[in-house]
Amino acid sequence: MLTRLCDGLRRLRPVEGWFRRVAPDPRFRALDPRIRREIGGKSALSRQDYDTLVGYFALGVAAYRSPRCERVHYPGLPGTRGWSVEGVEGFARSGLLLAAWVSTRGDEVPTPDGGRFHAADHLLRGVAAGSDPDSPAFWGWPVDLDQRIIEAGDIALIAWLLRDRLDGATRRNLARWLTAVLPCQVYGGNWHLAPLLAGLAAAALGTPPDPSLGERVKALQSLALEDGWYEENHAGRVDHYTAWQMHFGLPLAARMGEVVDAAWVNERLVRFARGFAAFFTPNGGVPMFGRSLCYRFAVPAPLILAAAIAPEAVAPGLARRALDVVWAHFIAEGGLAHGTVTQGCGDRPAPELLENYLGRGSCLWSLRSLVAAYLQPPTSPFWTDPPLPLPVEQGSFEHHLAGPDLAVIGDGKSLVVEVRHGRNRGLPEPRREPMGPARRLAQVVFRRPFRPDNYAIKYFRPRYRSDDRWA
Repeated sequence: MLTRLCDGLRRLRPVEGWFRRVAPDPRFRALDPRIRREIGGKSALSRQDYDTLVGYFALGVAAYRSPRCERVHYPGLPGTRGWSVEGVEGFARSGLLLAAWVSTRGDEVPTPDGGRFHAADHLLRGVAAGSDPDSPAFWGWPVDLDQRIIEAGDIALIAWLLRDRLDGATRRNLARWLTAVLPCQVYGGNWHLAPLLAGLAAAALGTPPDPSLGERVKALQSLALEDGWYEENHAGRVDHYTAWQMHFGLPLAARMGEVVDAAWVNERLVRFARGFAAFFTPNGGVPMFGRSLCYRFAVPAPLILAAAIAPEAVAPGLARRALDVVWAHFIAEGGLAHGTVTQGCGDRPAPELLENYLGRGSCLWSLRSLVAAYLQPPTSPFWTDPPLPLPVEQGSFEHHLAGPDLAVIGDGKSLVVEVRHGRNRGLPEPRREPMGPARRLAQVVFRRPFRPDNYAIKYFRPRYRSDDRWA
């Protein structure tokens, strides 16, 4: 009841900074088509291609960060969270890729304009300013149902990766800010991951372990389905949050502290990755369904993490092939612009497919597959082994995943993969609701997004194909 009431009030309240816009940095006018031309559509990406991509996103951070580095405000459409919190989101989601680079490659990132970006300095300055309650750049204390709770998960991982680089004052401030997340009410489902990561990082920074973390683990375990999938908040449906959130955050949490059963997490990760590998196609298309589709680049992340712990079950070359085809495909579709990821599924913003909570920095969760890759040292098999053929490149197949009740069908001739949802069998094909003039007017009057949720086409179609055109 309280959650519904709070949600209702939020729907009526104007969004902070609704009319504020960020002009795209002019450097990307030439760089965007160059990246699309040189990397988009390639059959295989080189290490240099991936380093170029990290440099591209580092250049975006440099273009749009605040003076104290604690926020990054990107161009694009605002969501419901407000200007200040969207800046925290931009810092956290771009910063985790930079932290992964620093942890395995060094402090500086070469940028595709021939410069160098000091990633470590940016991160250390940002977490110092953002976590200091006496700083004018303070992120603010998280409260119930606050987007800062979610961003605390990525900030926790940044803090954990850089824990040996933090000075005493920053360690204390970060630990205090992360600990403040723990008693906050969350929406449930994958939201429990953020307080879990925050508590584990705070403990690594010297705070006594919080006993509530065990309850977070139990809440996440309660979502487990067969074949390594996770249910979306007990709502009777599944989506790609299993890939880019549950099988990203839980394996990293298992590295951070013993409160997480690493054997249970890793066994489910490997089982999921083995089945999920069948989703990928050589043209880069993946059957996409569910919400937050703009995170599309992140889908290979669990294959990379699984290959790192069980290469005999998930070959590193297979994980690399999945990463290659996804990034090449979505770059060719125009998925990168102005130093960030576009707010859609193709080459333009798609507000009719963008949930109201998604703002200018949100789509940078797409970087999670690159985070998983750059957490692997340069000498790891993921980077050194040759790419291997995807399942559909080896021939036709049909698999059934009992947990999510999905039939995964690959055609070895057309190289198309189709996913049929057993729970949707017999349902009519739903229609896509556009952003009509009434919704656009309401956004101007009420100063907040009024996008159609289009959940019917995201969750209740009988089948989804790798060659679907969402854009």
